[in-house]
Amino acid sequence: MENYKSEEKTSFLGNDPALSAIPEKDRQHWITPAMIFGGLEFTIPVLMVGAALTASFGLSKILFILIIALFGFQWVGNTLQGYIGAKTGRTSSVIAKTSFGSLQAKVIVGLTIFVVSLGWWALQTAVAGNAMSAMFGIDYETNWIGWAIVTTIAGLLFAAPSIIGYGSMKWTDYLAVPSGLILIIGGIYLALKNTGWETISSWNPEPTMTIFAAISLVIGVNVSQWVIASDYTRYAKPTWRDNWIIPSGIVLIGFPLFIVGAIMSVGVGDPDIVNVMMNLGFPVWGFLILWFATWTSQLVNNYSMGLALANVLNVNSGKGRALLTLIGTIIAIIIALMGILQYFEDFLYLTALLYPAIAGVMMGDFFFIRRQEWKDIPGWNWMATIAVVAGIIVGYITQYVSPMGLPAVQSLLVSIAVYIIAMKIKKKVAPDRFTV
Repeated sequence: MENYKSEEKTSFLGNDPALSAIPEKDRQHWITPAMIFGGLEFTIPVLMVGAALTASFGLSKILFILIIALFGFQWVGNTLQGYIGAKTGRTSSVIAKTSFGSLQAKVIVGLTIFVVSLGWWALQTAVAGNAMSAMFGIDYETNWIGWAIVTTIAGLLFAAPSIIGYGSMKWTDYLAVPSGLILIIGGIYLALKNTGWETISSWNPEPTMTIFAAISLVIGVNVSQWVIASDYTRYAKPTWRDNWIIPSGIVLIGFPLFIVGAIMSVGVGDPDIVNVMMNLGFPVWGFLILWFATWTSQLVNNYSMGLALANVLNVNSGKGRALLTLIGTIIAIIIALMGILQYFEDFLYLTALLYPAIAGVMMGDFFFIRRQEWKDIPGWNWMATIAVVAGIIVGYITQYVSPMGLPAVQSLLVSIAVYIIAMKIKKKVAPDRFTV
């Protein structure tokens, strides 16, 4: 940490590129991306999933579910994708040009990241609009115009640092993460005061979902990071040590936040975290902290959305990236106002189907085919397409048709295996620029 201060660089509109690699001289101490990852995990859906778990499990089982999901799977996935970003210095949608081909990386990967990141951002902005409306005494269920005004203002404020760039996001997280910790402490205190430890500790409802389904739900909140982690670790040093430590920001923040969502909802019986906070008697500062903590994850979604759109449209300049991020923000606000929140769980499951399959191809190519080398390869690699389709099919079948295991993990592993096998066959039968 002795060189931490000297390594910091401030990124403004003009020097936060979307397509080119971040030079190693501009790489930062692992604390910076770890803090941004920690901010990413301060997200309302984490609280909502924690609350949803209490419908089926007591506190001890929820602890077990979180240990398996976060430490057993999420950390590993983030480490692998994070290392790819640090090693290449590039964003996720640009890294995909090697395995998918530059055209497919734009059409499939770039647009997927753009659409899903936009959806996450819109969803959280809608919940933040609910919270701020409640704080101002606006009934967000009956006064749509008042809610829409509050939600739009909140959305524009959420977006500002990510439009400016990476450096602005970094300093926002330094302020917001401690604020989120205050929210955790306040939530536990009010839950213990109003509900009581005896009720919380003895909570043991009749399960309505399996342990595997619960683990999948937790993974679903975070699975996008298996692809977009590179957008932030591209500023990290290309060492395994740093990229193994960086995901601690997600796990060490996410673990208590899931627990708080669960503890707060016991006895309230409502997954709507705004209703839970109102029933617990949260004061005005509680809603302010909720909004401030949400800001951190919104920055990440918005920033990745802008980077992905920049890849789709082949825009590399910092100013161009900022403009595209602003355009995406306006679209996302419109979607938030249209009522995306009611599709929360469906959106989680959609994310869990798409991202693991894409991540599997990127990881399989980087670690097993190209031996940690990146290359901008033009065209469309159909082997990558086949692997993604195979991963999505396995994820869909094991999620909806015949539920079993952990669909996101199974989708990841299948796409890796199919891609490696398909590429080896292609190399023997019809070698081209994608084979090595």
